[in-house]
Amino acid sequence: GLGSGRYKNVVVCCGAGLSTSAGIPDFRSPGTGLYANLQKYNLPNPQSIFTLDFFRENPQPFIALAREIWPDGRFRPTPGHCFLQVLHERGALRRVYTQNIDGLECIAGLPHDKVAE
Repeated sequence: GLGSGRYKNVVVCCGAGLSTSAGIPDFRSPGTGLYANLQKYNLPNPQSIFTLDFFRENPQPFIALAREIWPDGRFRPTPGHCFLQVLHERGALRRVYTQNIDGLECIAGLPHDKVAE
């Protein structure tokens, strides 16, 4: 097992599911996902909030959204994030590739050079 020290190159790929139990919404869940909650910004389509053209025209929706999801101490690492830290402590973790932008991997204690966001 992991305690043997035999594993040295564990690579982990993470998505939104790792952080949803911390209370961070994913993008696509009906009713609770980020896209579902973008209606209040009167966007032409949900993806437009992330385009440079829309930002130049109207930056306020993006700024408001960033304030909602920015890691500001409201969210704590989940057991999954803590498991990644255990892998690192045992010398097994090579790298974490994550689609998440919440920073919870590093808040859990992983060095920044082990995490590709």
